[in-house]
Amino acid sequence: MTRVYKVRILAALLAASLSGAAMAQLPTSFLRGGDVSEIPEVEAKGGHYSFHGKQMDPFAIMHQAGWNFVRFRIWNEPKGGWCDKEHTLAMAKRAAAEGLKISLDFHYSDWWADPGKQFKPKAWKYLPFDKLKQAVYDYTKDVVSAMVAQGTPPYMVQVGNEITGGTLWPDGKVTGNDPAVWKPLVTLLSAGFDAVHDAAGSNSIITMIHLDRGGDNKGATWWFDNAIKNGLKFDTIGLSYYPVWHGNIAAMQANVNDLATRYGKDVYIVETGYPWVIDTRSRSSEHVEGDDKGLLADFPATPDGQARFLAKVLDVIQAIPGDRGKGLLYWAPTWISPGKSASPYDNLALFNYDGDALPSLEVLGGLGSGKGTAVNK
Repeated sequence: MTRVYKVRILAALLAASLSGAAMAQLPTSFLRGGDVSEIPEVEAKGGHYSFHGKQMDPFAIMHQAGWNFVRFRIWNEPKGGWCDKEHTLAMAKRAAAEGLKISLDFHYSDWWADPGKQFKPKAWKYLPFDKLKQAVYDYTKDVVSAMVAQGTPPYMVQVGNEITGGTLWPDGKVTGNDPAVWKPLVTLLSAGFDAVHDAAGSNSIITMIHLDRGGDNKGATWWFDNAIKNGLKFDTIGLSYYPVWHGNIAAMQANVNDLATRYGKDVYIVETGYPWVIDTRSRSSEHVEGDDKGLLADFPATPDGQARFLAKVLDVIQAIPGDRGKGLLYWAPTWISPGKSASPYDNLALFNYDGDALPSLEVLGGLGSGKGTAVNK
């Protein structure tokens, strides 16, 4: 039996068994997709993607799999050039051609920004605070305006990436509850939001705050209570949820339900990930999840387990009170390892090592509702 045929059988069996019920499409307004920022780099290294045995453009695959949303991260002056303004504009055209809505994720850094590091771009490193605020505004407006001008306006913009500890350290770093600490962060974020609105023209662009606290209600409410108290205005909440760092699905469910109700905001999971294999034979020696310590009991590291995990997370988001659950984005679903390259994330992607789509790709697109799947305790 060929590998492609096996994948087709697995997809069919999974579709039939996810909920023990008929297939159900996700609501058209529910956004589902992923952060596919790695595609240009993968393609430049000779990588390709296949869907049901046919090699295709990855954006066409996403469309056929039922996706309607993609996210691109933005780095100011990245080494290697990937994820800069030029690549983002080119990717936006490809996504829009397939009818996919677009989210921009400003890191305000030349490289990765996350809870453990929020380093300023080199060009902004020594700016006084008033000029730093202006730089945030000017840069954000420039990128969003360029997206609008080429006919690919973003549906949503994140001003900062996983900013639980703030952004643009040390100026925008936050700890504790002192308003003197929070005011600079609120000022910088507000400059970014103002830029988005000023660049939008006739387009309505949603602004998002993105924290990493998917399963940490105490940490998330601490952040939003302080930010709102100090005058921050934003549209919606985005969270990262990785079981290896953020706990079980029940904790995430309790958190998103509370945040939506407490703040009257729509909620998205804008990053998640789960392994389809734990494979020490992979070329990458630095897998994000190179062992089984982050696995949930009900979801093994198999293509089926990964798909069931995604189906359950989709269930949880759609069940947020008041219809406040608006979407799910998978992180780096396309980050495979072509040629001699080594992705630390290829065992969590939604394509296997050969670039063949895994069943999770279509589950995320809405081919299975996952109703009745047990919540991991």
